[in-house]
Amino acid sequence: MREVGIAGVSPRPRGFTRRDPTATPASDLVGRDFTALAPNRLWVTDLTMVSTGEGPLWLSAIRDALSRRVVAWGTSARADVDLVLTTLEYALAL
Repeated sequence: MREVGIAGVSPRPRGFTRRDPTATPASDLVGRDFTALAPNRLWVTDLTMVSTGEGPLWLSAIRDALSRRVVAWGTSARADVDLVLTTLEYALAL
């Protein structure tokens, strides 16, 4: 898309995530360094909402930082702990 000069459009406003100002942030275990020296040494994950005609669909994906290959993914109608943990369990079962 960048090569042809087009960009996607997001229908939702910015600031979708609201953090609890009193919560303690999780530790940064990799020090913001996402380079991996070997496969399966560092995984990155994302939780994304996809708008559909039947309502929101949540996509949880885990990728290997070295190869950028999707290790595991899962979908659900709700963004909850079960979706994330199920995706992680699939990745660990490989």
